Amino acid sequence: MKRRVILTGVDARNELAKGAAYLANAVKATLGPWGANFALDGSGAVTNDGVTIAREVQLPDEVQNRGASLLREAAVKTVEEVGDGTTTAITLAYAIYEMASRLLSKDGVAGKKTPAEVVKQIETERVEITKKLEGMATPITTEEQLINSAIVSTEDKELGTLIGSSQWKLGKDGYLLAEETAERTSSLELVEGIRIDNGVGSSFVMNNVKKQRLELKEVKVIQTSHTMKNLAQIQKILERVQQSGTHSIVVIARAWTDEAIQLCKANFDRGFLIYPISAPYVDMTERFKDLNAVLGGTFYDSDGFYLEDMQLTDLGFATRIVADRWSASFAGLKDENSQTRIDKRVEELTQKLEGSKSDFEKRLLNERIAQLKNGFGIIKVGSPSDTERKRLFDKAEDAVHAVRAAFQEGTVKGAGLAFKEISESLPDTYILKLPLLSVYEQIMSSAPKGFVIEDWVRDPVKVLRVALEKACIAAASFATVHGVVTEEFPQRLDEALGRKPE
Repeated sequence: MKRRVILTGVDARNELAKGAAYLANAVKATLGPWGANFALDGSGAVTNDGVTIAREVQLPDEVQNRGASLLREAAVKTVEEVGDGTTTAITLAYAIYEMASRLLSKDGVAGKKTPAEVVKQIETERVEITKKLEGMATPITTEEQLINSAIVSTEDKELGTLIGSSQWKLGKDGYLLAEETAERTSSLELVEGIRIDNGVGSSFVMNNVKKQRLELKEVKVIQTSHTMKNLAQIQKILERVQQSGTHSIVVIARAWTDEAIQLCKANFDRGFLIYPISAPYVDMTERFKDLNAVLGGTFYDSDGFYLEDMQLTDLGFATRIVADRWSASFAGLKDENSQTRIDKRVEELTQKLEGSKSDFEKRLLNERIAQLKNGFGIIKVGSPSDTERKRLFDKAEDAVHAVRAAFQEGTVKGAGLAFKEISESLPDTYILKLPLLSVYEQIMSSAPKGFVIEDWVRDPVKVLRVALEKACIAAASFATVHGVVTEEFPQRLDEALGRKPE
């Protein structure tokens, strides 16, 4: 049985701070090229990816665990918006909180200021520092600059070169994905069209057995958010397709029952190839509209469209489809009609982007727009060693976001030097003055004796800007906490009450 524990004031903040310190000290040790690695329980992966490690940290004391969670949020929000900079965010967040906490007396008053006024000061300073950071930015104008940014992020010259040169080929708005491959080396696959986060409904359709995926060219497509309970709903259009002389078709549907899958297999055995693909899990209708812009035809929404009415002219057309169990990419015709559809869809998504207030939604919309306009590239991360491949994959996931951010907003001196220079220009009264040094000091603490940061080591402004923003928000949350209400095991309650357990 669990009972509630209530801590208030300094006691609450102290316990939260212990958890935050535990997480911060663990994660910041991974910062930089000489940072420590962690072996994760269960997966066996070895990584120094900040947010991956932070998500694994669970403390036995529930109150302290809340403190770790508050700090972890800075990393999660950072990776949601820019995909990199998570360790920097955690390092900054704890350093800012430590500085702010020195100003907070036992009654929660910071000198003559309330905690709310301290939070306001942090935000005012953040805005000023961000402007200084943006003013120091150097735009990316060469492929070499982009490659250097990728090498800094991956800490691997070969993989960094591949990622940087790939982003250069795709352009500023191009979109890169990272995925693991069983191959011994890493490579790039350029894909025209778009990708969805779902794949084939059954393994029997996979025609590339070695890579366990479905690969098709020049195929007609049914697009619907109806669930395929059986094939009766689309029997008429399937008959029309066969009568037209076509012996294969792809059906993208909300979901597939076992009966529908078995009917597809039975048709396969008779020579009529029906390829079942499941619709995207997230924002299904919206992603179907993206697909429809690429493939043409008609999207049969389950709201008001009846599959029995479908005509041959309602079918979309894919020049290429590559799908596995978890994802599928589609390329359509390149003609005037398709370009008109895509331009219209991009305009609709751009309007949504301008009206969005969610950083996470903005990131997803930008990715979708980039795919529609430019296609995308897949960095296939390979290695002879499973452990090394997983480590490189974590790095590649961060790097593909970092290089795009660098391309978009430019770079500044890396390894914490940009923050250090700004810190040196700030008055001693600034709360953020010393915390800005924390990234540089952490990297240098693990660097070899006499190490000097080279000029080519650059960090994306966008990543540093967002990491600082999320760190300030997390630190402000600590500063304003007055109490904690949590559930604990009886012995923890006994400790809180100062009595011996029975």
